[in-house]
Parts: sequence; C-alpha cells; structure tokens
Amino acid sequence: MLSSRKTAVVALIILVLALVLVACGGTTEEPAATEVPVAAVEEAAPATEVPAVEEPKAEEPAVEEPAATEVPAVEEPAAEPEVCGPAADGEFAGVDPRGQTVVWWHNHSGSREEGLIEMVNDYNETNECGITVDAQNQGGYNDIRDKVNASIGAGELPASLLVGYQNDQAFYQLNDVLVDLDGFVNDPTWGLSADEVADFFPGFWEQSVHAAFGGQRLGYPPNRSAEVVYYNQTWMEELGFTGVPDSPEAFREVACAAAEANGDGTGGYILRDDASAVAAWTFAFGGDILTEDGTGYAYNGDATVEALTFLKGMLDDGCAYFFTEGYPNPEFAYRRAIFTQGSTSGMPFYSGDVATAAEENGTAPDSWSVMAPPHTTADPLINIYGGDVMIAYTTPEQDLAAWDFVKWFTAPENQARWVAISGYFPTRAGTEAFLGDYIAGVDFGAQYQTGLDLLPYGVAEPQLISYQSVRDAAQEAYNAIMQGADITETLNELTDTANELQAELMAEIN
Repeated sequence: MLSSRKTAVVALIILVLALVLVACGGTTEEPAATEVPVAAVEEAAPATEVPAVEEPKAEEPAVEEPAATEVPAVEEPAAEPEVCGPAADGEFAGVDPRGQTVVWWHNHSGSREEGLIEMVNDYNETNECGITVDAQNQGGYNDIRDKVNASIGAGELPASLLVGYQNDQAFYQLNDVLVDLDGFVNDPTWGLSADEVADFFPGFWEQSVHAAFGGQRLGYPPNRSAEVVYYNQTWMEELGFTGVPDSPEAFREVACAAAEANGDGTGGYILRDDASAVAAWTFAFGGDILTEDGTGYAYNGDATVEALTFLKGMLDDGCAYFFTEGYPNPEFAYRRAIFTQGSTSGMPFYSGDVATAAEENGTAPDSWSVMAPPHTTADPLINIYGGDVMIAYTTPEQDLAAWDFVKWFTAPENQARWVAISGYFPTRAGTEAFLGDYIAGVDFGAQYQTGLDLLPYGVAEPQLISYQSVRDAAQEAYNAIMQGADITETLNELTDTANELQAELMAEIN
C-alpha cells in the first residue's frame, strides 16, 4: 500500500505543476484532492479480524460526569504554517489539506462529548486551512474496534481519525491501515519542533512506537490516566499513622491496623485482580512484565514473584480482601477499606462518595489522597494507560488535515481545555501552566495535583499485539495464586502462555 500512496503523491505533484502552467493563463482553480485507489486496499493481505473482547483497561463507573470546570480563555496558539497550503519540500510537498473533511470516530459521551464538540467547532471555525472535523461518537473502545474490523474485512477504508489502545494499533497494522505518524512529526513544514517533542512525558511519547512494525509510531497521546492507590488520610491519623505509606512495609502495617479496627474482614486493602494491577505492582517492585528487548513477556521475573507473594501474604493475614460487587469507591468512602486501587479518572467519584458518606454520618469529610503503589525502588513508578488517536490511510490530503487537527488538539493551551472537560491527565508538561484555575476549582484539586506530579514516573503496559488475550490470562493467574496456587509455577505457566500467544500472532505478520 505504501508504494501506491507514494504514487498518488507523485501524481499530485505532476498535477500541481500542470495547473501552475495553466495558472499563467489566468485560472485560479485549485487542484482536486487525489484519491487513494481502492485497489491499494484490495492488494493488502487478507484482513486479520480483531477479536471482540472486553475493554483492556478498567474504567470508573458509567455515571453522569461532574460538570467540567472551565479553563480561562487563553491566547490561541499560532497556526502552523502561517498560510495554509501545499509545502514546497519534505514528504508532503504538494499535498494540499485545504477544505478537507475529517471524520473522527471517538468514544466520548455525556459532558465529555459536549465539551469535545465545542472544541471541534472552535477548530473548524478558526483553522486557516478550512478543514472540517466531523466528530462522531461510536460507542466504547470495543464498538470502535468492531467497526474498524468490519471496514477492514469489507476492503474499505475506516474514518480518518480513530481512537483506541496500543494493542488495537498492532491489530490494525496487520492490514496496513494506520499512518506512521513520525512522517508528520518530523516534517519540516507540518511537524513538531525538538522542544515540542521534548514537552511530551517520555513514557507517553514512546508508548505507541511499535518495535514489531519497524518502530512505526501508530498512535498519538491526547490524554492519559494512571494506576494509583487511594488512601484515607484522616483514618490513618486516627489509627496513629502519619506520612505517606509508600513502602510495602508501611502499607501493610496500616492496612492490618485498619482491618483489626473493623474486625469484620473489611478495613484493609481491596485487592484489584486485573492485568493492569499485576503490571502496576511489578513496576513498583522494580521489574517489568516484558523481556528486556520488549518483544516478549516475562511474568516470571523476580519482581512479579515478590509482588504477588507480598499481596498473598496480606490476604492470608486478613489485611486485604476481595470486593467483587462493583467499584470500590463506596467501600473506601464508608471506611470499609483504607486503601483501594484504580484509575486516576475515578477521582471525581471518590470525591463525591466521600462527601456523601460524611453527610449521611453527620461528620466532616475524611481527607484522602492518592499515591503510587508502594514501591521498593528509589523513585515511585506508576502504570500509565489511555487511548490514542490514530490516523487511518485515506488520501494524502485527508491524512494531512487529520494531523493538523491532532497537532492543534494536543497543543498545551488546548490540551488544558480537554483536561478541564474530561478530568484526564495531560500528556505534555507544558500543559500544567494552563491548569491552575481547573485545579483550584474542583473538589479533588489537591489529589489531582498529586497525581500530576507523578506523571514523570510513568511506565507503560505492553502494546504487543497479543496483550488483549494475555490480559485475560494474567487475571486468571492472579486469582489462581490468591486461591493458593504455587506462585512461581503459575507465573512460569503464564509466561509460556503469553509468549505462545505472541508468537502465533507474530507469525501472521511475517
């Protein structure tokens, strides 16, 4: 497909030159957009179906979102290039994005979608290229995955812009669907400066670079969440503890004291059993669930063994317990757990539940905060995750127009607007300068700032093509261990299973 697209771009250059000659005779008609031939899609290898599976990352309850706190109006970043039109050099020389319509399949709903539409409308009204973005809610990540899969299977091209996780990108690229965004990033006219690239948190920036596809950058990070531990500061102080219990030993001591105080099997740490939790605790104990070269799995490393041994010990001693009837924030709010674990996107729900519990109890709300999972490393390490925007091959003009919007949407000033709308974390350090009013205006502002300060310590989960299936296997192994299975043996089996799944899918690429 790549050669077909390059042919299309060459054809466009010839067309532009011809029109320039005509322009000498007085016409001002612009060149028509160059279509990517349907044959370019049909020539690809038979489509590989993306399995319809559960969401890869745990999300907070699907409830009405709190009203967004508006970030004060800020000066719009200067459009680049100053006058929109075809570049004279670089990979996109002669490609004209003016007047293009870009369809964006996204997963945002409720107040997030309302705010997103406002931002999209602002872009549509102000961008110098006359580009129109048509933002279309397609349901959740699974729904988008299914729709893209159906398009690929039918030999059609999906929307210009997509949303999905990093392992989705690997699946799509089996059929050569996605644009390598490094072509845009490094372009002398349309790309990013070295300072702009450096402004992205490194863990986020590298998360969508796929070694299995020759180092292609298949996604771009508009926002992120992080896996954190929520803790009740007021209750800790009543139990005689001060400071942040950020070591495994301190964490265990507090959890055991809270469990003893309740005396009914609750009060300690609510175990989280999904694959993101396994990764988070492995990172916290100084290891990784990937091999050093990043191409395979290593769930049987010392760090994972030590982390799960630690958690199993807490369960056996009554200092931790399972809660499987929903999300744990109400348990936290009503002091049935002094520690819980989950996404930072849950902060508004924790804040609301703590306030509700205090009102019902006739007491002042407990003070609470978040921290990285207790760690044995010198610095904290947190598991970061979130969907990317991806650009699917359509035409060179539409692809470039899609990139222009993505670049605008993730500029610090605009990213700050999206943070205020969504409650997510930014992916660029420079965005924090525009978040003062947002942080001051929400009930969980102090907790959000704490999480924001942890972003430089982010570590990403695998983006290997097999990770969706491996996640299920990791959860099964975790639960088997908590039910008494041998830890080392179970993790050896998990490692073998994960690598077999990866090898099977990689064989399809090669």
